[in-house]
Amino acid sequence: MKSSVTLFLFAGTALSAWSQTAPNATPGSPAQKSAPASSPELKVRGPEAIAAKDPSRIVGTINGKQVTAKQAADLLKLIPESQRKSAPNLQTLFERLYLVNDLAEQATKQGLDQQSPVKEQIKLDRDNILAQAYMSKLAASSAGSGDPKSYFDSHQDEFDIAKLSGIVVAFNPPGTPASAGGVSRTEQQAHDKADDIEKKIKAGADIATLARTESDNQASAAKGGDLGALSLGAPNVPADLKTVVFNKLQPGQVSEPIRTGNAFYIIKLESRAKETFEQARPQIEQKLQSDKNNAAVKQELDKYKVTSADPDFFATASASTIPSLSKPAHTVPATASSGSPKQGNQ
Repeated sequence: MKSSVTLFLFAGTALSAWSQTAPNATPGSPAQKSAPASSPELKVRGPEAIAAKDPSRIVGTINGKQVTAKQAADLLKLIPESQRKSAPNLQTLFERLYLVNDLAEQATKQGLDQQSPVKEQIKLDRDNILAQAYMSKLAASSAGSGDPKSYFDSHQDEFDIAKLSGIVVAFNPPGTPASAGGVSRTEQQAHDKADDIEKKIKAGADIATLARTESDNQASAAKGGDLGALSLGAPNVPADLKTVVFNKLQPGQVSEPIRTGNAFYIIKLESRAKETFEQARPQIEQKLQSDKNNAAVKQELDKYKVTSADPDFFATASASTIPSLSKPAHTVPATASSGSPKQGNQ
């Protein structure tokens, strides 16, 4: 319920800027000739700034009711600052927020907040928000996330970075349908195609040009085969691929086809560098704090474990197959029609 309201609030167009017209001086007047030049006064912009300087300033009218800068700013404060800054249109955001607020007040006056299922949804949303606030406070209080330098020294492989480009030739394992990208070839066909591409590269063809037309990785193909950066310590990357990149290739060299998963990779090592501690420090600090937060959250969540459960109570069978007071279980002869349940299947 809350997420749909948030999405509803953020649709719109750009906010018209507040403008101010300076008073016109009379051309050729003595005052104009003798007055010293002065720098123009900077305009005050933004809800908070204008509300602080002139809280009673009228910034809009809705259904004939004037809205002051303070009222509008207070309403906008209901939306987190990060979301307000990312909104393409503060004016439309305010209008829709006002609408939602007004509709909610009307619903409350009619007692809808005390009726099902709205009452239960409100409680669930409230509990969810408070639980998230508690977990956020718990994570924020987990100070002392470790020494970044010690981490850097003991995880050197994570900071050995290779920039790669390449061509991916995919295939379908036996018995599997064509992939979402339209690839429909056997492993042997992929092997032959990869060999042919390798020959073209050795003959002087540009790998970036070939990648645009031959690679099955559409995202990298559109960028001339750019595969991004790979660290030696990166998880979920096949070991044989990392072995080729970090042990066999020099910058500028291209690998032979490497079979991994359901594809052959032809990799070019564009560059390789070792990050310094100062370069890596921000990401190390972020990782250490994240690990500390996750550990604190996990420790809290581990307190809540179901030690026993009734499988019948938590069953997800459809209501029609679950006996109830209104639909008691019954036994029927085995000769009943196919549309009736047979004995033992209640």
